[in-house]
Amino acid sequence: MVANRGGYKYWLGGTFVHSSTSTAAPEATVGHFAAPTLLNPAVAVPAMPRAAFAPRPQQPDWRSAARVPATAVQAPRAAALKAVAGADIPWGAVRSDLRALVDEQKCAPILLRLAWHDAGTYDKASNTGGPRAAQQYPGGEDAHGANAGLDIARDLLQPLKARYPDMSMADLWALAAVVAIEASGGPVIPFRPGRVDAKSAAESVEDGRLPDATQGVDHLRSVFGRMGLDDADIVALSGAHTLGRAHKDRSGFEGPWTENPLVFDNSYFKDLLTKKWTKVTNSEGNEQYADETGEVMMLPSDMALLEDPIFKGLVEKYAADQTAYFKDFSTAYQKLSELGIPQAEVPWAALKADIAQLVLDKGCAPILVRLAWHDAGTYDKVSQTGGPRAAMRFAAGGEAQHGANAGLDVARELLQPIADKYPSVSAADLWAYASIVATEVSGGPSIPFRPGRKDAVTVEESVEDGRLPDATQSTNHLRDVFGRMGMTDEEIVALSGAHTLGRAHLDRSGFDGPWTENPLEFDNSYFKNLLERKWTVKANSVGNIQFEDETQTLMMLTSDVALLMDPEFRKHVERFAADEQAFFKVYAQAYQKLTEGGCPFLNGAISVPTGGGNRAAGGGNRAGGGGKRAAVRRFLAKIFG
Repeated sequence: MVANRGGYKYWLGGTFVHSSTSTAAPEATVGHFAAPTLLNPAVAVPAMPRAAFAPRPQQPDWRSAARVPATAVQAPRAAALKAVAGADIPWGAVRSDLRALVDEQKCAPILLRLAWHDAGTYDKASNTGGPRAAQQYPGGEDAHGANAGLDIARDLLQPLKARYPDMSMADLWALAAVVAIEASGGPVIPFRPGRVDAKSAAESVEDGRLPDATQGVDHLRSVFGRMGLDDADIVALSGAHTLGRAHKDRSGFEGPWTENPLVFDNSYFKDLLTKKWTKVTNSEGNEQYADETGEVMMLPSDMALLEDPIFKGLVEKYAADQTAYFKDFSTAYQKLSELGIPQAEVPWAALKADIAQLVLDKGCAPILVRLAWHDAGTYDKVSQTGGPRAAMRFAAGGEAQHGANAGLDVARELLQPIADKYPSVSAADLWAYASIVATEVSGGPSIPFRPGRKDAVTVEESVEDGRLPDATQSTNHLRDVFGRMGMTDEEIVALSGAHTLGRAHLDRSGFDGPWTENPLEFDNSYFKNLLERKWTVKANSVGNIQFEDETQTLMMLTSDVALLMDPEFRKHVERFAADEQAFFKVYAQAYQKLTEGGCPFLNGAISVPTGGGNRAAGGGNRAGGGGKRAAVRRFLAKIFG
């Protein structure tokens, strides 16, 4: 996989993309790694032709015999999904409808307030309150003073509840707030369905559980502590006042907190610190604070954040660093919105079946592998930055615009329906898991998978361009780049073997041709070809250097041939060429290491079975006497039951 902008060519784990200052266009080629939950918060880069990733008509598709009709997988998939909350709800469509509502009605602040006031009633000790949409019933929480005016938000959302009747009202309110925050420029917040609606107003909790705007530090710690939230959560969630304004007829206070009350940013914290605040009594007789212009205001509970040294330190942190604020707000708001919701097990078997069917239908294994590889391959072990965070989901700059990632919008679009179906799976987990399943479906090893990757919440979490391997470079460069991730020589060579999948495309990368005879089959042909074929250097039609075999049908790149020039690299090439099981074993270990780079939160994660029973512990899949094709068919049969 290769992508190149400004004359740089990057090794993309299965294909290379090259764009130079000459005629070569940035490439997104078939390569190796995988897919997301919210895959595309904005609009991705222009899509490459999907036909580029389908099997060539002249090449026999050995997998076709194992292809399973959609109807054959409905029963096992339905069984796996039966107990999963929201499994049959088209979350992507719901999100789209909510975004249209926010854009049309400019109602982000009140949607956020509705969900906040629904969830903020939670009491950890008694396990009562929390997001149950009890406000929908007259005579209960809807009549609480803090909820005055929220009938407007409930009325705005009612048509969507009628359109999607199987969705709980509480899930709708929660997702509406998440979409509202994103639409206003705020962070992406993970959304997990599973909230159960109150049955009547009788399930309402007593008035007074929400924060009181007239109170100070002790009150804030008492109210938020009752929910199980800490000081960082208190300050981060208080920053939601960056959206909206107070209305005298609802709260007894008047005015916006910031100059742009429809924009979610860190202005609230900046204003707290930099403006001169004067206590005033408004026309309702309530005390609030006005800035020197009289245009914006703060409440006593806002000013309290400056009175406590811990709170003030966090205010200063968030005022100085919006990215840090967005990350902490996303974490805190997810906690708030999920208070009292039991954890639901992800139906990994059903998810695996959906990914496998996608790979079979679209022939897209190479680009799924490439997606996950390029997500994880940005990891820097020293700085603990980069790694699998699905930062490419953001189209407005960042990693989506890196030359090496050209064309990966195709993979994200292919996975979007699956992401919509499993909203509780993080984008980074889905990308990693999709690549692992794609590798197995293509005949490769079983790779261990542990969920728990956390998605980037803003484009500012993207790392600088240039962290992925450069296809035009040699051994020292490979050791530098892979060494930054903590990889050994053996692992460098094994991961290079993923070039057994995919091909380079001249119009995308400036290189042309497959590495192996069967670019949709994962085996050790890459290493055999490196050693056994006669490679001749040539300048291709756009002037880029690549290597051509004696048949003029296969190619290698400079970084591939470099593996033969170094004695330490070469010994691993020779070993993997002679022993496919050895290659598979090392590749599985190295790939797991790659996809878990910088993820300490995985330490306590539960492993998800990935193998189909056709090979042992990441070894070769020729064992058992049936050959590779029979083994893959057994694997698929295991998935589809």
